[in-house]
Amino acid sequence: MGMAASQARYLALTARKTNTEWEGQQINQARTALANQSANLFNRLLNMEVPNAPKTTDYTELQYSYSDGDNESVLESWQKLSTADPEYNYVVTHYYLADIYTGSKKLLQDPQVQVDDVLKSINFNKETDTISGDISTGVITVTTKEGNNYEYTKITDAQVAANEKLKEDFKSFATAKNLAMNDGIPLTDNVYGYLDSSNTWHFFMANEETLEPMDYNDYYMEFSPSYVGNSKLTELTRLAGDEEVAELAQILRDCPDSSIKDYLSFDGAGNLQYNGKGIYAFDLFGKTYFTTQSDLDNSVGKPYDKTKPIEQQPKLAYYNASYISQRIEETNNALLETDGEGRFKSVKFDNDSVVYSLNVETVTDEAAYQDAMNEYLYKKEVYEKTIADINAKTSIIQKEDRTLELRLKQLDTEQLALKTEMDAVQKVIKDNVEKTFKTFSD
Repeated sequence: MGMAASQARYLALTARKTNTEWEGQQINQARTALANQSANLFNRLLNMEVPNAPKTTDYTELQYSYSDGDNESVLESWQKLSTADPEYNYVVTHYYLADIYTGSKKLLQDPQVQVDDVLKSINFNKETDTISGDISTGVITVTTKEGNNYEYTKITDAQVAANEKLKEDFKSFATAKNLAMNDGIPLTDNVYGYLDSSNTWHFFMANEETLEPMDYNDYYMEFSPSYVGNSKLTELTRLAGDEEVAELAQILRDCPDSSIKDYLSFDGAGNLQYNGKGIYAFDLFGKTYFTTQSDLDNSVGKPYDKTKPIEQQPKLAYYNASYISQRIEETNNALLETDGEGRFKSVKFDNDSVVYSLNVETVTDEAAYQDAMNEYLYKKEVYEKTIADINAKTSIIQKEDRTLELRLKQLDTEQLALKTEMDAVQKVIKDNVEKTFKTFSD
């Protein structure tokens, strides 16, 4: 190998050796960073608190109870009197559970109130209300004893054919009254009617010759709620039986701000009053519930829109009364006497002359224990997941470190090979230099 070639080779080997040393330093720095990450994970693992399962003994305590013949009462808490009293030594809070008849208002999810076209009527009194009119003009007027005037105009076939709203209401009226029809138009010439402010037609049937009413009723068609889901709605025309009266009265007492107050009231003697309109009953899961006309109108929307999907109705308010277990609590001065083991054996309250024997039971607060167990199970899952996450991250770090370690070993091997080759090239250069100087010295 020539002098120049040897020098070039030596320079290349030196550059390569320097590069491997630099790469080795980078790998060592990367391994140091991985070691720090691993140490942080380990420290996090050490600082984790292992969750412990709750013990039933932590939620178990002695309970004192007594019976007064009507109720089973429990002593909830007791505290010594701060001032001396010759008859009583503690302030005691005690309670019992009683079934109280309670009215309630609920909201029915997805009520699906269904509405039907129903024939309604305003009843006139033939003894006190009067009818007047002129056959030639086709107009008749009914005047009630209260002074209200209802003015009706004779309905003609041409009017029915030309007015779709009139035709629709007239057909519904005729169907409800079983009147004969031809091509959807009723075959009658003795029906009078008028259109009210809510765009509803009212009909009155009168004898064509004498204008005498065929019956004393103003008829009109109205969309009326008929079902709640699969349960038929029944409007109460009167309160049937003491049980129904008692339930509605309790609902009115306990739900005074609901719409039930618009249909029910108490008289001066406290008796329930109902005018026979606006309260509906329906059965749900074998039990009777009540609702009101305004609650039904609010659910279906008023005026009723046939195109509105019933699945999107607002929640229906409905009512019932039932016996609900309630806690009745009192706090009294009391005389608590103990037995020879430091437990209370009897109690006498300042508002009762009877001395009651106390029963002592060991009771566990199952609800609190179950809450604690649920919290423990949650913390346990979080702990186990955290451990699994740390182990997974540690495994990844170890894998990366092994890869870097392998690369570092490769660089060490390469460094050794470079050093060996550099020594050989250096010897060649030395030999060449010696030969050159020997040639010139000769």
